[in-house]
Amino acid sequence: MDQDDSAEAETSDGARSQDHKGIVHSATDRFLSSTRMLVEQVTRAGGAGAQAVVPDAVLSSATHMLESMRQAVESAPQVGAELEIVMREIHAKRLTIQAITAELAVLDDQLEVLEKSLAPLQAWSTQWSKVQHTLLHSLDLSADDKG
Repeated sequence: MDQDDSAEAETSDGARSQDHKGIVHSATDRFLSSTRMLVEQVTRAGGAGAQAVVPDAVLSSATHMLESMRQAVESAPQVGAELEIVMREIHAKRLTIQAITAELAVLDDQLEVLEKSLAPLQAWSTQWSKVQHTLLHSLDLSADDKG
């Protein structure tokens, strides 16, 4: 895969990632917006009807519960921000793995060239050892014949 193919693949991966992020953000925003509207409607309807019928103690508990729900809904986008950070970290780690993989491929190519370059030297060394052994053995035999 050449650099242009790699760049195109990375660009299309980035575009798909952005599309996916857009869908998730849109769905999250819609959910939060709907939940906020529901809490506001329950507060208005419940508040108007409850004031006439419900004792103050129950009304204050209900108001406290609705306020707690509102705070929970409003704090929800922080989860989205944390998720975004985790997603960026995952992407960075994937890029690191791709870079290391590329470096290992280059190292493997270099080692292959070195291995091929050393093969003739190894063959020569083996032949030289055989010649040495033969010469030394011949010299030993001739010394034994004279002695």
